[in-house]
Amino acid sequence: MEHNDAQYRTWLELVGDILQQPAGASMRHEEQLLDLLTESFNGACTTRNWVSQKWQDHVIACWPWDYLPVGPPGDFTVDATTQPLLRWYALTDQAKPRSLGRVPAAVAGNRLKQEWDEIVRPWGVSMALAIPAQMEDSDHSAYVISRPDRDFTDQELDLAFLLQPILAGLARHLALASITDNTSVPASDCRLTVREVSIVTLLSSGLTAQSLARRLSISPRTAEKHLENIYRKLDVGDRLMAVRRAYEMGLLTPPAASIQLNRSGHPPGGLR
Repeated sequence: MEHNDAQYRTWLELVGDILQQPAGASMRHEEQLLDLLTESFNGACTTRNWVSQKWQDHVIACWPWDYLPVGPPGDFTVDATTQPLLRWYALTDQAKPRSLGRVPAAVAGNRLKQEWDEIVRPWGVSMALAIPAQMEDSDHSAYVISRPDRDFTDQELDLAFLLQPILAGLARHLALASITDNTSVPASDCRLTVREVSIVTLLSSGLTAQSLARRLSISPRTAEKHLENIYRKLDVGDRLMAVRRAYEMGLLTPPAASIQLNRSGHPPGGLR
């Protein structure tokens, strides 16, 4: 349960970050959202799926973006009669998170599950957890976390229930943003993951790699690996340049001045 609490706090930080951005700028968080889902559930990849009125599944976003080797994600469609999870939602009219391994035999028997496993096993997505974001009228969408060979645990399903209202709200917010604001965001703004943006934020406060490791409860080696990835993505060579580049890209907000100077150029009172 402590793991779920920690993950939930991370998600609240992401929500706060998205909601503070201008509508158009918030669209850059799609990749970060999918990446955090993959991390939270120890998945191999995460997709955002839209289901048509004919109950065909369209993968409209994927992270990692090139994980599914079938060309553009939008080209991959699935008939509900062959996908056990889609069959569950189509037949039961349920709107709660569900893992493929928890679809009962009365809905999808062993033969159907084996047929589906043969289709997707080469991609490493045999097991899947669907978290519906919206299931109203003809608009059905969900986030799907996939991994090769392990069904999702009770603890992970509990986390999915906790996150479902957050994901539903973010889906509506991002959909509205795409309609009301066509502001384009440079592709370079989207290259850092949620964890990496958090690390750059900590770097801006002067933390060292060892301090980062203690703060994030990770090993110093893992912290160094994160820093290497950040430097590579930002095309810089050290922490100071990484922070500077993050400010230039708008990933960090410069701190507001907290002390006003008097006419002599010094802070008021005994604050010199």
